[in-house]
Amino acid sequence: MHKQNYQDILALVQTPTRYVGNEINAVKKDLEQVDLTFALVFPDLYEIGTSHFGLQILYSILNSHENIAAERFFSPAPDMEAYLVEKKIPCLSMESQKELNSFDIIGISLLYELNFTNILTLLSLSRIPFYSEQRDDSFPLIIGGGPCAFNPEPLADFFDAFVIGDGEDVIVQISNQVIEFKKQGDGKKKTLLKLLSKIDGVYVPSFFEPAYDENGIQTLTPIFEDYQKVKRAFLPSLTKDNFPKSPIIPFAKPVHDRLRLEIARGCSRGCRFCQAGMIYRPVRERSLEDLIEITQESLKTTGYSDISLLSLSTGDYSNLAQLMSQLLDLGQGHCNAISLPSIRAEKLTPELMNIIKKVRKTGFTIAPESGSQRLRDIINKNLTEKSIVATVENALNLGWKNIKLYFMMGLPFETSEDIEAICSLSKRLASSYAKGKKAINVSAATFIPKAHTPFQRCAQISLDETKEKLQYLKDNLRHRKVKLKWQSPEMSLVEGVWARGDRKLSQLLVKAFENGCRLDGWTDKFDFSLWQKAFEETGIDPLFYTTRQRNDEEALPWDIIDSGVLPEFLKEEFQKAKEKSLTPDCRENDCTGCGVCDFKKIKPVLHDIFSDPSKIDPENTDVLKRLPDDSFKKFEITFSKLGTARFFGHLELATIVQRAVKRAGLNAKYSQGFNPSMRLSFENALPVGMESDEEAFFIYLEKDLPPKEIVDLLNKTLPEGLCITGCKFFNKFVKRDDQLSRYIIGFADICLGQEKVDQFLNLSEFIVEDLSKKGKIRKTDLRKSVEKISFIDLQTIKMVLKKHNERTIRPTEILTKYFELDEDTIKMARIKKITCV
Repeated sequence: MHKQNYQDILALVQTPTRYVGNEINAVKKDLEQVDLTFALVFPDLYEIGTSHFGLQILYSILNSHENIAAERFFSPAPDMEAYLVEKKIPCLSMESQKELNSFDIIGISLLYELNFTNILTLLSLSRIPFYSEQRDDSFPLIIGGGPCAFNPEPLADFFDAFVIGDGEDVIVQISNQVIEFKKQGDGKKKTLLKLLSKIDGVYVPSFFEPAYDENGIQTLTPIFEDYQKVKRAFLPSLTKDNFPKSPIIPFAKPVHDRLRLEIARGCSRGCRFCQAGMIYRPVRERSLEDLIEITQESLKTTGYSDISLLSLSTGDYSNLAQLMSQLLDLGQGHCNAISLPSIRAEKLTPELMNIIKKVRKTGFTIAPESGSQRLRDIINKNLTEKSIVATVENALNLGWKNIKLYFMMGLPFETSEDIEAICSLSKRLASSYAKGKKAINVSAATFIPKAHTPFQRCAQISLDETKEKLQYLKDNLRHRKVKLKWQSPEMSLVEGVWARGDRKLSQLLVKAFENGCRLDGWTDKFDFSLWQKAFEETGIDPLFYTTRQRNDEEALPWDIIDSGVLPEFLKEEFQKAKEKSLTPDCRENDCTGCGVCDFKKIKPVLHDIFSDPSKIDPENTDVLKRLPDDSFKKFEITFSKLGTARFFGHLELATIVQRAVKRAGLNAKYSQGFNPSMRLSFENALPVGMESDEEAFFIYLEKDLPPKEIVDLLNKTLPEGLCITGCKFFNKFVKRDDQLSRYIIGFADICLGQEKVDQFLNLSEFIVEDLSKKGKIRKTDLRKSVEKISFIDLQTIKMVLKKHNERTIRPTEILTKYFELDEDTIKMARIKKITCV
């Protein structure tokens, strides 16, 4: 029942491919035949969630076990949420469209504080009580993980457990424990949680009692003597075994639509404001051999061309030049976009610079954080102005057109001179190096103190002070080659509250959700007035969590979490910040004594620079063979587009076909130039929502390929709903009969009467006006575009259209402009283009 209603809704919402599922490399198992069902929830829109590499890792690991089925959930957009509420449909999984509350475990990714209200959206739609104490033993086990779990207290009342640290091993241990408990346990969730608390990295908040002193400071008292503190889970090394070699290829427009390679985890630079740099220690690099093997396989299973190198500090990877060179060779000239987020000038060797020149440039970001050297030393940025200048100069000379400079306002010990230095440095760089079409984009954000950093006890600047500093930048950072962008000060305030909050905030989250807060991480969705109302209604003072400096004796909400970094080290680093003293990078210097490494199981994993990268070539590196132009011939390929595939937009469809061609191992002809593209064109651009028995595209493939082989290979790689129906050599002298287009239109209800149809057919003309692509008013006679309209039954018609004045008319124009059917009625109609008379 839910599935059918859900499919009906898809026709009504924006970007329906956010919800259809059936993506390439998605895993769909029989949920009745496995021992454990695991819902992986990302509390943001599909295009954000599918771009998160951590979700792909967990999905791959869990589904590699035959007895475990992992399926995905994402936050619905506001239009989808409204329909789900109206139709009383719960959240359904992407793979099997099963209800969220039917899974054994719900694992929620906690990446960003402003996603927290989305968690309640998903629970509310699924009729799952918010508070863990209100859920009986029949409800799924709800677990959170990710960087925000390093201060789990603001969400502690909603979750049964949290995973602190690397999740690859812990998630399997939890799953196996739950499977065993389902078979032999007493069925009580508390018993299960006691078993789970024995696993390293698992925090069970109900096993700690909160108390508050006269100043409102929270402390936690353990209930069990053998469960006093929770130590972060560590993954000792990154191997190809826990890497998703066949990642899901999203539809819609994911934020990162490329193959993502996590080349290293952790950072040793020691920036004092950076939470990621502390909680992901130590540095663990993947080997060059593993990365090449992973890429070779992943290019085959995905059809991607572009690659993104993931790391907190990509330029520090030991074998970066060799890696990039090998990646370009694997792509055989078609993988020419490798995303390099940032590389310091001192890392730009002549060899690396020569490789970068061959790569299509995407984005380049430099994060000075501060405009002054004094403040950069305070935060231990270890970046000089000379290095910044050299990096900008090199990047622009190597082909980047736009450089993004990232700065923070409100850093500890900041003065007005530091804010002015942002302006002077940015303008100086723009004047010296941003010539011609090149430009400098400056991004300014408010510093937010985060847990487990040397600055965790510092105050966040007030909203008024943030606005004052931002206005200074707007007034003084005026340069024709500089564009200033900034994060909303109000968003930063709310983020700051959640970053260092405690359990008292649970009531605030519920109230904010009830007031309508949704998708707060999106600027166009964030409504600060709703948050202000929630603060007032709950009596929560945001300044208690943000602008208040916390002394050394004050208990911190996250004290129960052992990140591996010693509290003494954090204190020493804060003292060194006061003294403007630098701490060197432990990658290239002595151990700095942070306490993370035991130098047995937990230690930095770095790889020697490979002197002969040719030796690492795995067998069969010819992902795509280079062929001369005369090796190709133009083919005409017909295909059907039915079922949920009707929701693919034309650009989505083109991308799907291109990647299917690559996964099929077919060699296609590419255009020339720096950014080659596949020689592919479509006969028609079919509207979103319309099905078709037969469409056509044209592509240049190897001329000796048998057409039947092309059909078979492509059909093995296309998503459900797309099917190749024919293939032949293109003959430019044979014209396709495209004068008439035939459609079957099925309405959800009775919409048209015979009398109204007859009136239209009896007209001599029916002129409508619209704007052409060039902005000119054009007139079209819709009556002369209609050959025939006939009834198949009361809710189904057949419409035959013909070209008039070289313009192709769609059925929706007739239904809207003459029959005056409303937008939802037309969206709900099933319109299929057919080939038979």
